[in-house]
Amino acid sequence: MNLRTIAIIVAAAGMAPGCADPKAVAALEKRATDLEAQVTTLKSSVEALERDKSFDKFLKDIDSIAYLTPGSDGYSTIQTDLGRVTVMLVNVQPYANGTRVTLCFGNLLSAAINGAKATLEWGAVDEKGTPKNDSARSREVKFAESLRAGAWTNVQVVLEGVPPTDLGFVRVKDMTHTGISLIR
Repeated sequence: MNLRTIAIIVAAAGMAPGCADPKAVAALEKRATDLEAQVTTLKSSVEALERDKSFDKFLKDIDSIAYLTPGSDGYSTIQTDLGRVTVMLVNVQPYANGTRVTLCFGNLLSAAINGAKATLEWGAVDEKGTPKNDSARSREVKFAESLRAGAWTNVQVVLEGVPPTDLGFVRVKDMTHTGISLIR
């Protein structure tokens, strides 16, 4: 039920049958139409603000996500609260009901990163190479060993449910830690 219908019902309910003032009903109909237009405009404004906020968050978070694809050379970087860490995807192999991969973390700091953990997302891509996010899988991974200072640290991870032939991407994001260790 729209606002115009509600206004007509309210106007009709407040008057005895046959006593409805046509001018009053017309005024209520116009007011209801104006209110509908205002609500539509406000909804559009709110949607635009939500899109802008979402895009701003995306731009803010883009530095904290490493996007990796099997077979690609090089590395991606992740911004953490300590600084940048590099990540490479290597050794993509079949394993049980999924894929085992090695993530090589390059710690650019002069301190070892202890208790590192991150969220991994993985899945297939479409024919254009765009991730199929609706069928992507995700889980948090805690690293058993520290990320050594100024060195690469290899971490093997099993990505369930996606065989190597279907694995199109791996995202590493939300990387955190419990502390650092400096060499004495």
